[in-house]
Amino acid sequence: MFRSNRPSVICLIMVAQQDGNCHDPSKTEIEYKGTSFLTAPKNKLDEKFEAEMSDESESRRCCGVCSESTQKTFLGLLIVIFLAVSWVGAQQFAQSAQFSGNFSAPYFTTWFSTCWMVLCFPVFSLFLFFQKNHEEFHAEILDSRHIFGPENVTLKKIFTHIFSFNVLWIFVNYLYVFSLTYIAATDASAILSSNVAFVYALSFIILGEHFYFIRTVASSLCIAGVVMFGYADGFVGGSNLVPGIVMALLSAVGAAVYKVLFKRMIGEGKLGQVSLFLSLLGLTNALFLWVVFLILYFVGLEKMVADEIPWGYLCGSSSLSLVFNFLVNFGIAFTYPLFISIAMMLGIPLNAAVDMLLRGEIFSLLRLIAALLVVAGFCMMMCPDSWNLPVHRALGCKSSRCYGNQTNNDEEEEDILPITYSSGDLKPHEVTSQENLIEVDPSVHA
Repeated sequence: MFRSNRPSVICLIMVAQQDGNCHDPSKTEIEYKGTSFLTAPKNKLDEKFEAEMSDESESRRCCGVCSESTQKTFLGLLIVIFLAVSWVGAQQFAQSAQFSGNFSAPYFTTWFSTCWMVLCFPVFSLFLFFQKNHEEFHAEILDSRHIFGPENVTLKKIFTHIFSFNVLWIFVNYLYVFSLTYIAATDASAILSSNVAFVYALSFIILGEHFYFIRTVASSLCIAGVVMFGYADGFVGGSNLVPGIVMALLSAVGAAVYKVLFKRMIGEGKLGQVSLFLSLLGLTNALFLWVVFLILYFVGLEKMVADEIPWGYLCGSSSLSLVFNFLVNFGIAFTYPLFISIAMMLGIPLNAAVDMLLRGEIFSLLRLIAALLVVAGFCMMMCPDSWNLPVHRALGCKSSRCYGNQTNNDEEEEDILPITYSSGDLKPHEVTSQENLIEVDPSVHA
């Protein structure tokens, strides 16, 4: 700093300290290695130079923020496309498998597809290996073991937690695949989207969620859309479509129960923890739940001929389900959760297009209105919480459970985490980075 070959950076005027000398108030005294120096006062050129450097630094910082936001938006749009295509493709392949030859085995389809979830954590580890250095990679892998809190995953936790969720996961997806044997994938996906209404109802009862007028109206629209699906297809017992609607509705309710229980028992997890959870889910499924298929097969509820198993459709559905599950977690961790919602909504018209072009499905006006009601309810669920405040004031809502009337202190507010329905899930707000928290959606299988 004091070298003579850099006079353009700083000039120091050395003044010998003598008794009785008075210091110039325009100069600043500094001390270096026991020797005092007086710095020359800043001139206008120095001040202008510092101002320009400060402006340039601020400009670079703003550009960096804009660039990061643009990258996340672009990445989110790509994820939207791949999510919508993978979700629709998984459902369409699963439906085609059920009508292929002598194959009619919705449970085997679900079990086989869930087995592919074993690949989630290896894929995540491979991605992490090329993104992080050795120390960060090792730390992330170790942190992934803390699915259920500070303690590592144990054999007891696998059986008491993961296996329990695995049974519910299979039940939800089995009902959904079974519904595809009765109704079109468009109807099934629209009914499944109504699970956000049941999530809100259960979270209000179990998790102590606040009352939101807009979400209550949204729940009503979703339920009205499901009822209209049944009305359009006829509520009489002779209709072959009613069982499919009932199964899709039960699948939506089961998905809501899964999400609320996950929130209550496990909470949230990072991307690595969720990937490990899905891999353990697939592992327990492959090791233990094949027995259920044998029982259903010998009872006659599952029908297949070994030579006529549509492996192409099954592998297509399973691989796209794996892509969808991984992209859901990746998208929430690295982009904005809103993009996941957009992909889910795009799945309904995409399914309709595929059903009309490839399967010759004709949709009545009532079925289209029913689908629009569910989509409208789904969109309303994503409205910001603050939008409820003027409505609550107009209605004169005075209850402590009503959003905006809380008198809780900070410690009490931490007990009830804010909930967003951006992907039909229970997730904390502002999930925008890998370090933020995400959770598993069981309703994405086909």
